[in-house]
Amino acid sequence: MFSPLRCENDLFMKIYKFRGLTNELNYCRLREIIETGNFWCSNFWELNDPMEGVFSIKVFDEVKEKISEIYGEKGQYKICSFSGEKGFENPIMWGYYADGFKGVAIEVEVEDYEVKKVNYCEDNFLLNETKNIQPQVERILLDKNQSWIHEDEYRFLDKLSGNSKFIGKITAVYFGAPYEYLENTEQIQKDRKLFMQYKNFKEKIIKIAKREKIEYFDIKICNGKVKKII
Repeated sequence: MFSPLRCENDLFMKIYKFRGLTNELNYCRLREIIETGNFWCSNFWELNDPMEGVFSIKVFDEVKEKISEIYGEKGQYKICSFSGEKGFENPIMWGYYADGFKGVAIEVEVEDYEVKKVNYCEDNFLLNETKNIQPQVERILLDKNQSWIHEDEYRFLDKLSGNSKFIGKITAVYFGAPYEYLENTEQIQKDRKLFMQYKNFKEKIIKIAKREKIEYFDIKICNGKVKKII
């Protein structure tokens, strides 16, 4: 797998991408990510926030034309969402985006300028003037309502011709462990189809991770936070 050259003064950070792993489609997509290092980037209207890319605007002349121009600018960007350390540690994130812990968090090492932290706020971004649209469009795509703050989101944001993009080096894969480390884990998991499917796909992904020389670990919940078992 491709790994970019690094300079000693480069600043790196770890971010996380959640994926489910309970069916063949989940498995194929995760395998492709691990083998290629590429992540799928989407337009803003394909994301799960129904207020994604919404903004407020003061009354300007030709306001409809400006709104149309801004919409066109927003549509040129592709977005790939990740979580920071706080998002990784939040059980809610594993519940939402890793299929109830029957999935993974992919750890990606990126140069800090490659991704931008989402700004959580109470109100929509207010467009104050329309002379310099470009930086304001990026700001619109980085503002989210504070109700999403638990996601601790970082975004790769760029104008791309395609959807697949190498964003950073994959350094580890963390596997969810539903009902693991309990006295009756085997009883709970026995004959549960989704658990069995997850275990089977997990074994396959571990083999791929070994081949690609990527570390892999299980996680557990301790005091309300997800912890890495290393």
